[in-house]
Amino acid sequence: MIPGYGLFLLGISGFIILYVVLAHLSARMGEGLHLPGYYWLYYISILVLVVAALYGWYQYSAEKGSDDMLLILLIIGNVLAVAASYKYWWWLKDELWNKKDKREGSNE
Repeated sequence: MIPGYGLFLLGISGFIILYVVLAHLSARMGEGLHLPGYYWLYYISILVLVVAALYGWYQYSAEKGSDDMLLILLIIGNVLAVAASYKYWWWLKDELWNKKDKREGSNE
């Protein structure tokens, strides 16, 4: 049973809003860098999370269903979003670490 369906729904809503923003930003960045449309993984992830929210509501209201199925839906949705994030945003790692290395080298 899900403890506090409202908190569950609020948490999923937060992820959905985050993924909508990331999908929009990734689509714009992908157009500029001529990257393939990996941002669609965010939309698939959003769809899976909406299904998970509906399944959680069914499970909460009817007291039926499997906690494992809900967990699987949440994992699939978030793994898809992480895969899309890796494709679009991994370059930030190099930018952040290179600037940090340059600052440390200039102090010596």
